[in-house]
Amino acid sequence: MNLNTRSKLNLITGEIMKKIISFILGSIFALNLAITAANSAANVVRVAYFLEWPSPNLEDMQKKNFAKALGVPVKWTNFTNGGAMTDAMLAGDIDISYSQGLVPFINAVKSKAPIKLVDIAMEYGMGGTTCVTSNASGITKANATELEGKKVAVPLGTMAEYVFDESMKVVGADRGKMDIIQMDPEEGAAALVSGDVVMACLFGGNSIKAATAVGSRLLTVQEARDAGILGIDITSVTDKFMKENPGMLRTFIEVTHEANDRYRAGKSDMNSMSKASEMKVADMKETLGGFKFLTPEETKQSMESGNLDAFLKGMGTPDGAVDTSFLPL
Repeated sequence: MNLNTRSKLNLITGEIMKKIISFILGSIFALNLAITAANSAANVVRVAYFLEWPSPNLEDMQKKNFAKALGVPVKWTNFTNGGAMTDAMLAGDIDISYSQGLVPFINAVKSKAPIKLVDIAMEYGMGGTTCVTSNASGITKANATELEGKKVAVPLGTMAEYVFDESMKVVGADRGKMDIIQMDPEEGAAALVSGDVVMACLFGGNSIKAATAVGSRLLTVQEARDAGILGIDITSVTDKFMKENPGMLRTFIEVTHEANDRYRAGKSDMNSMSKASEMKVADMKETLGGFKFLTPEETKQSMESGNLDAFLKGMGTPDGAVDTSFLPL
């Protein structure tokens, strides 16, 4: 073999090796992309929510509009309180908690739970969360110190506990002298009806209706408003879902705000919302009357320097718990 022939052979061999190496590297890169996509694109979105707590986006839940917008099935699971929502998120069973109470969220992030606040579901007064004393007890705002030494039902770690604490400040009763029993709203209402407790603090239209059938609100909605008692429910998400599926999270929040716009315009399907909330239409409308669904601009302002920001700072919430980047602005 002469020199020229050998050079040509080496050149051809080199070109072949380059193509082989290029093919191998390209295959590895494509495989890595496929693995990344498989790991990051959720094939189902799992959402926590409350019954007896109506919101415009439940119409979209009922009509499967979230699934259509996200392109994957959306599994909605109802919970009795916001603390249980947190537990489910930490267990890897829930991705997004819609209308989680601000208090259970704050408790979670103080314990370093890997979740973020990304939207405000609604603001509300004591129309949707309140404390009811039994008529049989004879206890009212005027003699509320008689609650001391007696049994009261409170869903601990929720916005209802916050309302309880703030209400006791208004009426001058000492929480530390009461026999506080942990009860979810439905249980608290039943205990008030049966006479097992003299007061129940609760949320949810059906539970409040059952309680007020045998009792009265310790503070009227207006009295609570005048005292500055304001409830805020939020949308929280696991850090994992937020990082792996930012587009899906943004779409979920967009659909929710579109539903809020529809409600403000008087175009919501009340029958669908009623069915999803498991409430009668009239009762649902009464509950909704105490809710304020913010625009994206109002939401951002509240999160950065308004009611939500003040609430978070007032309760010593760690920095970095809020992310406004997913709002449809």
